Amino acid sequence: GIADVVLRVEGTDVSAASDDQGHFVLRGVPEGMWTLRADHVAYGSHTHEIDVKAAHVVQLQIRLAPQAMELEPIIVETRSARERAERGQGSSLNVVERPEIERALGTSRHMGDLLAQTIPGIHLRQTNNLAGTDVCLEFRGAATISLAKGSGCSHPLVLLDGVPVSNPNFLYGNVPLPTIERIQVIPPGDAGARYGTGALYGVILIETHPPGGSRAAGDEPVVPLGAERGRTTFDWSTDPAGYPLGRALLGATVGHALGLLAGVAIGRHCLAVDDKHQLTSSCGGGPGVAAGLAAMALPALGGALGVRVGGGTATSVGRMVPAVLGAAMMLFPGYAFSMSTVGGGSGAANAVGHALLVVGPPLALTFVDRLFRHTRRE
Repeated sequence: GIADVVLRVEGTDVSAASDDQGHFVLRGVPEGMWTLRADHVAYGSHTHEIDVKAAHVVQLQIRLAPQAMELEPIIVETRSARERAERGQGSSLNVVERPEIERALGTSRHMGDLLAQTIPGIHLRQTNNLAGTDVCLEFRGAATISLAKGSGCSHPLVLLDGVPVSNPNFLYGNVPLPTIERIQVIPPGDAGARYGTGALYGVILIETHPPGGSRAAGDEPVVPLGAERGRTTFDWSTDPAGYPLGRALLGATVGHALGLLAGVAIGRHCLAVDDKHQLTSSCGGGPGVAAGLAAMALPALGGALGVRVGGGTATSVGRMVPAVLGAAMMLFPGYAFSMSTVGGGSGAANAVGHALLVVGPPLALTFVDRLFRHTRRE
């Protein structure tokens, strides 16, 4: 008893399906020899020859056995993270892959030669053929947009495994070709939108050969959430919560105020300004230096902790070191102006110093906290 078997008399419109007991009835079959076809998803297709005579009932018993059925393959194609990113750039790609690098091992002196031979629009200048000498690699026409007119080299921004290279002119001739996995060259017209003013003359992205073999096709180094090669700031498009400006500013203000009160109290215990407007210590050299450091460090640390707590989101959190440095940039001139004219009869500089001490660090802390972030670990 096999249910749901579809039976058709080929060449006619007669068809039926078996019930739960496997029974079926085909009515109105014309007289003659016909082919009966039985189809079932688990039992496949079978055909039987039947002889139908006028006014006769033909009784059939069909036995079916399960069989393995080969389905049409399903092909799923997807793009790697790198392919999706490159497709979204909307510009032509100038890429030198590992096979091209391997073919150039016997024909190119160094990486500058390789790029000049494979990437259109790249111009190579070298004073001599000695290894390790200064190599100028620039896009043709880059001199026309150079800010400094002269015979200098308009170097593109070079990122080696995501790290900016300060002197690329010596890099081109000194990086062994076997250590390079992939090079992508972005012309000046496309580079500025992604990498800012530092990419005025284009960008060259170099990925070195990883230990233990080549990367799999389409793979690329893991980049933390919100980070991007060539960027030193956080990409807030990766954080759906957005930046909590109010909470961050409140946390920075409270933390800084508590640290400032503690720092000033410690500083006043040992430090003072005499009649000659000079800073003196009543606690001796060592304690006086410690008191001065406390007056600087406590507000900076308190504000950095406050903005870190207030500005944190579910996916990202601020960095302590940039926050402390940002607060210190306001505290240094604040203390200097506050104590510069004590006893001199002028309060304008002191007022500026007080404003820098009280208002400046929270604002700087909030700005730096939004700018420099890292992914919150689970």
